[in-house]
Amino acid sequence: MLKPLNVERRTKLAKFIMLNGSISVKELAKEFNVSTETIRKDLISLEKDNIINKGHCATISSNYLEKYFDDKLLKNIDKKFNIARKAVEMIPEKGVVILDSGTTVLQIAKLLKFKSNLVIVTNSLVVAQALENSNNQLIVTGGELRKKSMSFVGYLATKAIKSIHADIAFMGCDGFHVDGPCTRSYRELEVKQRILENSKEVVLVTDSSKFSMDGLYGFATFDQINNLITDTNVTEQQLELLPSNIKVSIV
Repeated sequence: MLKPLNVERRTKLAKFIMLNGSISVKELAKEFNVSTETIRKDLISLEKDNIINKGHCATISSNYLEKYFDDKLLKNIDKKFNIARKAVEMIPEKGVVILDSGTTVLQIAKLLKFKSNLVIVTNSLVVAQALENSNNQLIVTGGELRKKSMSFVGYLATKAIKSIHADIAFMGCDGFHVDGPCTRSYRELEVKQRILENSKEVVLVTDSSKFSMDGLYGFATFDQINNLITDTNVTEQQLELLPSNIKVSIV
């Protein structure tokens, strides 16, 4: 497992390459005040994780950039469905539930169509559409629609969530930093943070592929997460990232 300093430098390195485009090893070594050999090792690691492309100069990989919702919808769909089934078991009767945006969270919404007497709050357009004919009270935050994630962001969305106190929230992520889950969208940050602040219990739902991915912006630390549900392809090494306070369910 990488030392925290190495992880932090490589995260900053990926951000720097993304912001500056194609850049040489020599320029990166100067910028980060380390040897060219250290930078080469960092780039090899980032390339292995599909974050950068390493040639004569380093460039950001398209895999690191945020994909559109539809592009992610069918990826690992069977795993996401199993995660969703476990998630639904955790919802209290007549509970107030917040559903974040994301393709795994969408699978939870599809199962909640068969539940009743819940108050469901979401900032996701597709989650709202999945629940429009259910026997639950549905509250949609409104706000500015981000087409990549099909989610509402901005002042209206955060204000709506701030006024709600949920029993449980289900959140997705794009990957992990050393200290918690992350997202590739700056616009999603404030909404996710408001969800964390206004929920008694927070459940992170993510398929195991996200453990080998990264994102620009950390939206939570692990001590803000109560539960994590993932699939059986997660490795022991990946689980070592998680502190003991998080209850992990593998389905």
